[in-house]
Amino acid sequence: MSRLLVKNLKQVVQIVDDSTTEFLKGDSMNRIKILNDPSNSLAILVDSEGKFEEIGDLGEIEKRDGIERILDAKKGIAIPGFVDAHSHPVFAGDRVHEFAMKLAGATYMQVQQAGGGIMFTTNKTREASEQDLRKDFEEVARKMLQSGTTTLEAKSGYGLDVETEMKMLRVLSTVTPGIPLEVSATFCGAHAVPKTIVGCGTRKVSAA
Repeated sequence: MSRLLVKNLKQVVQIVDDSTTEFLKGDSMNRIKILNDPSNSLAILVDSEGKFEEIGDLGEIEKRDGIERILDAKKGIAIPGFVDAHSHPVFAGDRVHEFAMKLAGATYMQVQQAGGGIMFTTNKTREASEQDLRKDFEEVARKMLQSGTTTLEAKSGYGLDVETEMKMLRVLSTVTPGIPLEVSATFCGAHAVPKTIVGCGTRKVSAA
């Protein structure tokens, strides 16, 4: 049984049009498969598992049985969802103030020595509660969905200690039914060198 009809599309970006090609690479990426219809009468039929069952003319597809919902694309374009890799969407703190320093010619190390950079975010993330981090991440996730991201590879890395890194990873592993974003969490504990490193004993070594 089909569940969703997406109608009134002017273009469908398929990438490939066969069932054997899993991805394109190199020069092949310049030859993706695109369907165009100036009359905006393209339609997509989506089955009960969320998979495309049929792509073609609206007049034919809308005759199919089992259509439960209809989405009017209003002359829009259907494209595959984006896979956003190497992202750091769980954090606290705002580093907008650093832009002025960078525009004035400050290097990253100069920004960090002035209390900015990753260490600023690290301190704020350590201070934030898991609930606050989750709330902020959900807002980021919603904005990413609105921009076309459907799969997110998200790294930790703003903790630089076990407790905070685990806190971040718990946020990334929490399922939020209202946000249908597929998240692949990655531990990135060596994102930067902490200000102090605790060795095998009690000796502390200051990082450069």
